Amino acid sequence: MLSRKVEFKKAIPVWAEGRTEEMNLSLIFRLKTVIDNGKKNILRLTASSVYQLFVNGEMKAVGPARCGHGFFRVDEVAIRPEGNGECEIAIIVAGYNVNAFSYIDQSAFLCAELLEDGEVKAYTAPETDGRADGFSATVHVQRIRKIQRYSFQRPFAEAYDMRRRETAGDRVKLAPAKAGEFLERGVPDADFGPVAAESIICRGAAHIVPIRADERILDRVICEPDEKFKCFPLGELEVCTAWEAQSIQYTVSEPGRQDFCETTVPDGSYVVIDMGREHTGMIELRVSVKNVAEVYVLESELLTDNRPDGVDFHRLGDSDLVKWTLPAGRHDLVTFEPYSFRYAKIVVFGADLEVHGFGVRSYCFRQIAKTLPASVDGDIRLIYGAAVETFRQNSVDIYMDCPSRERAGWLCDSYFTSRTEKCLTGESLIERNFLENFLLPEKFEFLPEGMLPMCYPADHNDGTFIPTWAMWYVVELGEYLERTGDRELVDFAKKKMYALLDYFRPFENEFGLLEGLKSWVFIEWSRSNELVQDVNFPVNFLYSKMLSTMAELYGDEALRQKSETLLSAASAISFNGRFFCDNAYRRGNRLVPSGECTESCQYYAFYFGAATAETHPDLFKIMVDDFGPGREEKGSYPEIAPANAFIGNYLRLDWLMRIGLKDKVLENIRGYFLGMAERTGTLWELQKPVASCNHGFASHVAVWLDEIYNK
Repeated sequence: MLSRKVEFKKAIPVWAEGRTEEMNLSLIFRLKTVIDNGKKNILRLTASSVYQLFVNGEMKAVGPARCGHGFFRVDEVAIRPEGNGECEIAIIVAGYNVNAFSYIDQSAFLCAELLEDGEVKAYTAPETDGRADGFSATVHVQRIRKIQRYSFQRPFAEAYDMRRRETAGDRVKLAPAKAGEFLERGVPDADFGPVAAESIICRGAAHIVPIRADERILDRVICEPDEKFKCFPLGELEVCTAWEAQSIQYTVSEPGRQDFCETTVPDGSYVVIDMGREHTGMIELRVSVKNVAEVYVLESELLTDNRPDGVDFHRLGDSDLVKWTLPAGRHDLVTFEPYSFRYAKIVVFGADLEVHGFGVRSYCFRQIAKTLPASVDGDIRLIYGAAVETFRQNSVDIYMDCPSRERAGWLCDSYFTSRTEKCLTGESLIERNFLENFLLPEKFEFLPEGMLPMCYPADHNDGTFIPTWAMWYVVELGEYLERTGDRELVDFAKKKMYALLDYFRPFENEFGLLEGLKSWVFIEWSRSNELVQDVNFPVNFLYSKMLSTMAELYGDEALRQKSETLLSAASAISFNGRFFCDNAYRRGNRLVPSGECTESCQYYAFYFGAATAETHPDLFKIMVDDFGPGREEKGSYPEIAPANAFIGNYLRLDWLMRIGLKDKVLENIRGYFLGMAERTGTLWELQKPVASCNHGFASHVAVWLDEIYNK
């Protein structure tokens, strides 16, 4: 491994005795101590999935930074409460114990110790004779355990019954827990700055209309468990907030925007809040009620159906909502998990709700200082700001695809986001962690030997992988070396890179082209993804780049020659005289081109060197002048299926920038991204708002704008 090992001086990983494998069990670890601010007080801690740290009620950290199976990154948090004296440290830790893309399914534990001037003052340890060495723990009784999953890719939705109070029976006996190797965090601490709501845009009545059982949502989020997907059986759920929210109907009574201020939401009504643009973080809500009330907060990136009340909690196929059951009194509420949204709908039943404050406790990369010159026009500055925000919200500890539905570390996405990190910060700290995570485990249990996960850290119990995404890992590794000169990581990766090459070798046909690749062969979100067999030419253009990158990284001349031969064969077979064909089918002993050509295939060809302006001048002119934003509306080349944002349009823009057509890039950036920036203040997964509206790779727009205006 590359990251520095961390050893705790006294702390031992612990969890509730006999409960390390339980799903969705949250514990609260507490320590009361006296802090001398004249000394250096550091809390060193890590956990199996995720924790929140509070000092005297104030959130100080969320962690740990995610790592590969069997490895855990350790945070060091300065503890410096206002003034000297008593200090209460509370650490909420979730033991999710389910397979997901956002956290790994590993036995629950916390390991923590408080250091004063380097000496251990308190630490986690098993209890002996009913006593704990510093930290004690109770079950987080207010968080409802048996609830539906938030999404296929993330663990559980959140619901709380704040009427519940801890009793002596909720105290748990701490016992040793399985952990692994501890590593340094390696990435900057997150930004936890609060963001207040901007405006109220709608009010109205809410009433419950029971739905029939056959009308209830049933999908990858709300389903029965099986050997490939872990969740609670539907019959065991204490609450299914998605079904409850599905039964609520709304009537708009007061449309119209006003600045956010303290407000009353009467029993049986709702209010819709606009954050101004999309933000990511923990939802904070300060409210009071005079009687028991049920409060729902539903979130969405967009308003659907052009309705001011159109906050669709299930737009992304997940459960984007949180429920609190509140007793009479004042409550300062905060979610455990981060959410990503622009609009929130607060719905209340049972009592009038006084809303004193609403906002987001950010969970993002630190603020970015780099800007564009003041002379740049407003539209471009808006797009640049959206790109920066997209980076910040998707780059806390690893590169993520989106901060909402998945929070997953996908390859290929990372190829673009890694460039953004270097451009905006001058460093590649997140990228080093991200790439290292794939290299740490000896093997990936559910994947073929040699194959890399499509996203990681994650569990892939169903055996799905994307062979092309493993190729992008190699291509990114080549650029990483250019960015950083970090030969150590490249050498550490060598064994896995050649194992990956061994995986692909049996798929090479008589032309050296990959044929009949297994699992999910991904090109981009367009017609291209339907043309992946038997021989896909964009795949082979990419494979050629993978081979040439490995040749460069490891001085392998045979791979260089193999890359050139493969690229030449793929180019010759796929070109029909005007366009590159996407794929060919095996017909006996012959390869027969399908005749189908997509826009993204042309970008793959030029991006990876199968074609140039000199070798294919007519196609070059078409691509520069006729392809790009608005081609579908114009009806140009209807026989060529259009590209989408991910990744066709990005290959187009990066290729145009590479060949020096900056004016064309700027024109295309306006056409592709201005509407996104105006609508959510972030950049989207697809060209249309039908998926995530905040996707990490999209932040690469900042790189092109920086090169145009700052170089």
